[in-house]
Amino acid sequence: MDLTAQNPRGGDRPQTEFTLGSLRGAHDALQMEQVLATPQAHAGKSLADLLLANGEINEAQHARAKELTGGNCSLREALRQVADLDEETVQRAYASSLGLPYVDLEEFAVEQSAVDAVPASIARENSVMPLCFLGAGIVAAVADPANQRICECLTLGVDHPVELVVASPDQIERALTQWYGPADDEAALEEIRGRRLVDSPQAGGTVVDLERLGREKPVVKLVRNILLDAVAHKASDVHFRPMEDRVDLLFRLDGALVKMRSFEKSMLRSVVSRIKIIGDMDIAEHRVPQDGRFRVAQADGIVDLRLSVIPMVQGESVVIRILDSRAGLKSLDELGLSETDAGRFAELMNRTAGMVLVTGPTGCGKSTTLYAALQQIRQRAVNIVTVEDPVEYRLAGVNQIQVNRATGLTFARALRHILRHDPDVVMVGEIRDVETAKMAVESSLTGHLVLSTLHTNDAASAVTRLIEIGVEPYLVNTSLMAVLAQRLVRRNCADCVEPEILDPAACRALDVSEDERFFKGRGCSRCHGTGYRGRRAVYELLMVTPRLRELVISGVSSGDIKRAAEAEGMQSLTANALHLARSAETSLAEVYRVRLS
Repeated sequence: MDLTAQNPRGGDRPQTEFTLGSLRGAHDALQMEQVLATPQAHAGKSLADLLLANGEINEAQHARAKELTGGNCSLREALRQVADLDEETVQRAYASSLGLPYVDLEEFAVEQSAVDAVPASIARENSVMPLCFLGAGIVAAVADPANQRICECLTLGVDHPVELVVASPDQIERALTQWYGPADDEAALEEIRGRRLVDSPQAGGTVVDLERLGREKPVVKLVRNILLDAVAHKASDVHFRPMEDRVDLLFRLDGALVKMRSFEKSMLRSVVSRIKIIGDMDIAEHRVPQDGRFRVAQADGIVDLRLSVIPMVQGESVVIRILDSRAGLKSLDELGLSETDAGRFAELMNRTAGMVLVTGPTGCGKSTTLYAALQQIRQRAVNIVTVEDPVEYRLAGVNQIQVNRATGLTFARALRHILRHDPDVVMVGEIRDVETAKMAVESSLTGHLVLSTLHTNDAASAVTRLIEIGVEPYLVNTSLMAVLAQRLVRRNCADCVEPEILDPAACRALDVSEDERFFKGRGCSRCHGTGYRGRRAVYELLMVTPRLRELVISGVSSGDIKRAAEAEGMQSLTANALHLARSAETSLAEVYRVRLS
C-alpha cells in the first residue's frame, strides 16, 4: 500500500496508515462533507493498537504507558510521554480509533457564520472550535470528542446540532484566539455586561455618564486589546461597523476587510465614548463627524492612530487608521523594484534638482514609496522639508509640515515659505491644483529635488495631466525627470497556495493562454480564509529621455508617450504584475484586478 501523500505546502510527506481517512487535503465545508460521508476504515480499533500497527510504539512502551495511566494522566498522554510522540500523531490515531476525521486547523477555511453561532464563553470553556455549517448543523473541532461534559454543554448552549471532529489542543487554542480574540477580551466583555454600563442605543445620557462609560476599566481594556491585536495582525485599519442588532469588528488586512468578531449593539456607546476620549473628541456630540489622533507606545516603537467617527443610521461608525512605522516604513531595496529600475530610481534620488512623481489611486502605496526615497536621501547632508496632509510617519532629521486649511496653510502656501527655508529636497504630499503644480515645477527648476504624487492611472498620463492642470509644456519638459506608477497586489499565502482556476475573461484581457499554469491561495486560518498574505507593489517606471521630451513639446497624447517609453525599455505595470503571477507570487486574478490595459 502506498502510504505517501502530497503535502500541500510542498514536497512529499509520509503519512501513517491511520491518517488515510483524515482531513489532510480537505480545506472547506464541501470537502468536509465528503470526508464525513466516507466510512473510517479503522473505527473501533484501540489507540494503542493503531500506534503499534504503525510502528509508532512497541509492546514495552505500551505496557509502561498502561502503568502510568490513572488519575489525571490519560492513555494518550502516557503514550506521548513514554514514546516521545508528537501531539499530531497521537491525535490522528485517536481520531481514527473513534471513526472521526482529524482536521488541520491551520489549513481549514473556517466559516465566520459558524463562529458567530457558538458563543465565545462556550467555545473557550470547552475548547471547541466551530468550523463550518453543514445543512442546519455545525461541524466543530475538539481535542477529545469522547468527553461527555463537552457534548452536554454544546447541546444546551448552541442552537444548532453539532458534529464533532478531532484537532490538536494547541491548534484549537490558537484558532480560538484568532477567531474570538484574546481571552481577556471576553473577560472584559463579561465585566461590561455584568456592570450594566450601557443603556439602550437610543438613550440620551449626560456628558458625565458618557465619560464614565469611556473610562470604565473593562472598556479601556477591551479597546486596548483590540488595537494591540490589530497592530499584531499588521492591519492598516480597524472598523467598528454598527448593524441593526450588533456591532461588527473588521480589520483591513492586505487591502481586504476581514470580519474578526461581533459585539452586542448595546456596547457601542461605551466603545465609541472610549475612542472619543483617547482621540480628544467631543464625547457629547453624536450628530456630526469627528476626527482625532492618538499615539500608542510599544516596547519597540510608536504607533500612530488616526481616528474617524461618523454618525450612521444604525449608530456611530468608527474607523481607526493604523500608522505603524515599524511595518510601514521601507527602504528602496524593499519596494520590489527590478535591479535595473532600482538603480535608476536610486540615481534619481542622488540628483540635486528636478521633479520625480509617484502616481496611482488612493491606497496604492505612493506614500510608502516617497518615504522610502526620503529614507535614502536623508543619509546625505541635506535639508529635507515636506508638506503633507496628513503627516503619516514622523522621520528624524526631516522637517515635516502638516497642511491646515482652517488656518490657510495649503500646499501652495507652504511651498512658498519652504523655498525661504533653504531646502535641498522638497516633498509635496500631493499635487491637486495648478498653483501647487506650478510651485512644485518652479522649485525643481531653481535647484531643488522635488518629490510628489499625482492621481493618474499610468505613468504616461502624469505628463499630460500636468499640462492639463495648467503647467506649460516647456516647464514640464525641463523639470520632470521620471514618473513611477504603481499598484499593490496581494501575495499568495505560502501555506495554502494551489493551482488557480483561470477566468477565461481574465486570460483574454491579459493575452494569456488558458493552458498556462498559475497559482492562488485557497484560504486557510493563517490568511483568514482570503488566500493572500502580505502585499507588494507592481509598477512602471517612465524615465523622461530626450526622445520623450521631444514628444512632450510636440503635444502628443499619453498613449503615444507610453508607446515611446516602452520602445525605450519601460516594462508596463501590467507586464510587471504578470511576471509576479508567473513566478507564483500572486494570482492571475490579482493581475486582472490591477491591470492598466
